[in-house]
Amino acid sequence: MLKKIFPAFMDHFESYICQVLLVFFVGIIFLQIILRATGDSLKWTEEIARYAFLWFILFGACYATRLAALNRVTMQFLKFPPIVGKVCLLLSDVIWLVFCLVMAWNGYLAVMDLAEFPYYTPALDWDLSKIFLVFPISFVLMAIRIIQVNVIKHVLHKEIVDPDQQAIEDSKQLLAEEGEEV
Repeated sequence: MLKKIFPAFMDHFESYICQVLLVFFVGIIFLQIILRATGDSLKWTEEIARYAFLWFILFGACYATRLAALNRVTMQFLKFPPIVGKVCLLLSDVIWLVFCLVMAWNGYLAVMDLAEFPYYTPALDWDLSKIFLVFPISFVLMAIRIIQVNVIKHVLHKEIVDPDQQAIEDSKQLLAEEGEEV
């Protein structure tokens, strides 16, 4: 059972982080709105919501990478033979992978600089190097997801379903079923 649960958890790891972060920063912002309406306010809520949103965006990009759902311009490949499109997409993924690894390395260097010369956040008095760990972590994770998606597509020869296209198909099926019931 653990052999099935662990891979499923790891496959959606970023999604779970994003869900927690979304609930967290929306709750914090809502709390701040309520407190401002009553004449009170907390100094730290905007800062912590900003950092939670930053983490949410970067882990969301990792999850979108896993779903192969990041926007791409691929229409130009329709005029070429299918193999040309596949090679060009693979080449663009290699460039993207290199970009992620460069960003992870530079993020790591930035975190090391912040650790050597500490800077603390104004309201929370947190060490900024800990908050900015999200950059090397997320870009390494994104690089792993790029490799994973390409292995699924090109080695295992499985099709990764576009979540938007799947939602459209599900909506069409639901509307067709409702039309039959009427």
